[in-house]
Amino acid sequence: MFKIIPENISSSRYVEFLTGLYQRNKVVLTLSAGIFLGFLFLGILFGYFSSNFIENILKTYFKLLREIIIEITTFSVFIKNLQAILLMYFGGIIVIVPLLVLSFNGFMLGAFFGYVLHGGFHTASTVLTPWHFIAFTMPHGIFELPALVIAGAAGFRISTLVIGLIKSIIQKKPVSDHYWKFKDSIILLAIAILLLFIAAIIEANLTGIIGYYLTGLPVTSP
Repeated sequence: MFKIIPENISSSRYVEFLTGLYQRNKVVLTLSAGIFLGFLFLGILFGYFSSNFIENILKTYFKLLREIIIEITTFSVFIKNLQAILLMYFGGIIVIVPLLVLSFNGFMLGAFFGYVLHGGFHTASTVLTPWHFIAFTMPHGIFELPALVIAGAAGFRISTLVIGLIKSIIQKKPVSDHYWKFKDSIILLAIAILLLFIAAIIEANLTGIIGYYLTGLPVTSP
């Protein structure tokens, strides 16, 4: 019988492969996670202590959302988030793009949470608390946020590839020494896209159900 996975490929080989991938890219993964978490923390502080400013931003943001009618489907959510992932990856060529995308997303997520933490987010029918925020973001966030960090690491790996190639050309050394960086960047990007697709399925089909169940909010709440 035809087997999709060859018999000589065991689970231990996959673990060994992923372990090696992590060890080779530990620095860029740590850098990506550190940038995101650092700006997330700054955003929380800013949202909490500058709540009036954040409130104005949120009002503008939700006003724009009301003017743009977008059907929330797995495909639409996936494509929207995929754009940020690919921007970081290809933007790694000029180094600063992954930094900007990670810092912006971390800061805005933190600012919104900090604002909610300060006094809740008032809607037409209720006040959203930090628990509401967590309940409506974590079901898909546990996949989406790691995808963002891993994609950022893939972008930084592209940055190291470009820098390494330039140095090798100048020093007249073999550019083939840097092939592993390109290969690893593709693998990291593929993992990020897979996680992003899982997150899109959950966000479009399950997050609302889970969020309303955990918080007890009526399904008709905005």
